[in-house]
Order: sequence, then C-alpha cells, then structure tokens
Amino acid sequence: MRTSTQRLACWISLILLGCLCLTSFSAHAVYKCMRNGEIIYTDKACDGGQLSLAELPASESQRSNQNESLAKDRAEILRLQKFREQRERQDQQIRDLSARGAAARERKCKSLALQLRWREEDFRQAPLHKQDKERTRVRRASEKYAMECQ
Repeated sequence: MRTSTQRLACWISLILLGCLCLTSFSAHAVYKCMRNGEIIYTDKACDGGQLSLAELPASESQRSNQNESLAKDRAEILRLQKFREQRERQDQQIRDLSARGAAARERKCKSLALQLRWREEDFRQAPLHKQDKERTRVRRASEKYAMECQ
C-alpha cells in the first residue's frame, strides 16, 4: 500500500507532466482555414484556403524577450542607417572632388590645345630664318599636350 508521501509525489509528478505538456502546446502556431465555407482551426498549414496565421498569446517572458529583441533590432537599424548616411556623404564628397578634378583637367587641356594651335599658326606665319625655332616650339607644345591630355 502506498503511503501519503508517495501519493503526494505521484500527484506532483502528474501535475508537472501536465504543465510540461501545456507549455509545449503553447509554442505551436494555430492556422485559421476555410473549408467548405466553414472556418476551422488546425495546427497544420491549410491546403489552399488559408485565411491567416493566428498565434497563441505569448507569455510575459516571451513578450519581454520579443521587446528586448525588437529594441536591439531597432538600435541595429539606426546604427546601420547612420553608417549608410555617413558612407553616402563620403561617396558624395569623393564624387564632388572627382568632378572638380575632371573640370580642372578639362580646362588645362583646352588651354594646352589653344597654345598648340597658336604655336602652329606662329610656325606657318614665321619667316624662313625663324621656322626652326617655331618648329621646336610646336613640337614641345604638342608633346606637352599629349603628355597631359591623352
């Protein structure tokens, strides 16, 4: 015959086992389905008439964990947004510098092309005794233009 202590231990173990079973069921999703014009709830996904997915109410600890996780996610999103904005500002600065450099280079090349054209005109108009000197100037202007702009 069992003693009262053994019966009490048996009852406690049954209660604990029941609690464990209930907590494991609360973690599963419940699907709301429409079959033959009737709404039914099941633990398996619907075949094609799924209306929505209804979760069982979360426990207080699950809600606090979700809130902590949500707060961490928001903080991470803010950090990433700030990083992205900083990166975009840096990229814009680089594009601006590059555009200024390209504009300066274009101005310099136009100036060198103009100087080369003037040297060629001077060469064509130079008298015979100055053509060697003008030819050298044209060659040097051409080399400088080629080095800077091509």
